[in-house]
Amino acid sequence: MLYKVDYKNVLHNVSERNICARLAHHMENIMRQYHDSSIFQGYYADVEYNRMNDGDLKRYEDCKKRPRYMVSDLLIHSRDERPNYLAVEMKRKGNHQNIEEDKERLKALVKPTHENPEFNCVCGTLVGAFITYSPKEVIVEVFENVDGNGEKTDEIRIAYIDNGQGQVPFNFQNNSMEVTK
Repeated sequence: MLYKVDYKNVLHNVSERNICARLAHHMENIMRQYHDSSIFQGYYADVEYNRMNDGDLKRYEDCKKRPRYMVSDLLIHSRDERPNYLAVEMKRKGNHQNIEEDKERLKALVKPTHENPEFNCVCGTLVGAFITYSPKEVIVEVFENVDGNGEKTDEIRIAYIDNGQGQVPFNFQNNSMEVTK
């Protein structure tokens, strides 16, 4: 939906924050389509969210087991004690600022627990996604809990090709090209 509705924002190099906000808008609209099921009831897609349930600044435990304050580009979360569904970090292709720090944070967020119980840090997020985007391509690196550690588990590549009638997405999954709908 982002590329269908907001492609000109991507094409014209609109800020990452705007692209992320538009993605959140589309994600929340899709979540509301499932409102009758209990899956997404009470969940929201929030951009630049930085607070815990009690109003304190949101923290994660870094690779050196220290608490670090964080702001997620996009969270699908409940704003209460339930775990996050999704944490997203986004970068425009060519922006190399803090990439490794963002990926380390996603790994920490998907771990089932944090090491130091005295820190009130976010953990147990179902899925983390590091998204790199450009007018011609989207790459999604997926992070999940693997045996108690946050690990990259998949990479999804979608290329956008102009077929003369507009941008058409092609999915390069497992080195094979498939048209996606």
